Amino acid sequence: MVDLPLWQPGRPHLATLGPSWHRLGMSAALKPDVIDYLALEAASADRHEFYAGEIVAMGGARPRHNAVAMELALAVGGALRGRPCLVFSSDQRVRLEASDAFCYPDLTVVCGEPRFIGPAPESLVNPTVVFEVVSPSTERWDRGGKFGHYRACPSLRTYVLLDPRSRTVEWFERPAGDDAPGGAWVYRAMTGETPARLDALGVTLVPAALFAVLDRLPPEDDAPG
Repeated sequence: MVDLPLWQPGRPHLATLGPSWHRLGMSAALKPDVIDYLALEAASADRHEFYAGEIVAMGGARPRHNAVAMELALAVGGALRGRPCLVFSSDQRVRLEASDAFCYPDLTVVCGEPRFIGPAPESLVNPTVVFEVVSPSTERWDRGGKFGHYRACPSLRTYVLLDPRSRTVEWFERPAGDDAPGGAWVYRAMTGETPARLDALGVTLVPAALFAVLDRLPPEDDAPG
């Protein structure tokens, strides 16, 4: 596990990558590959994810993916308005400390006080629920290796997958009171008008409503995106 400096809203933050790394309060144990990753992120206009030493460039998503992600953000954001939860778009980087990873979920929700670590752009370390819109090029990773990283995050209660091809909302829930990393998770899936109830948020999503926007878009082949 890499010891990065904790940053919280309202707290002064010296998040500037530069030669005097230790002035940022970084641990001397910070791994060289993490330093390389954070330096790349700071210097690049493109986003990258990091998984246990491997840096992965993120390509642009396709229209159907983007439309579903927007419908999801509107639905979740509207349902949580006025409640003590924050909704973050896919530009919010998440730090999964337990499995040494940095990622950009399609949507992230944190309930309670958010905690961040530097350097800029700050990474959220305590997500409550993360959402991914799967595509042909990412589905295997989203369901397999990436889920393994998410499961190791002790704050995460629910992992949600939206599949535009099958128009299905699937989610994995950590049982209440079970904080063991990698423990048993409960799987559920809903399609059509059957509501998908996310207990961790107290939010209900209707798959048919989320995917209705696809009827206004042309079909896509299974090329990456």
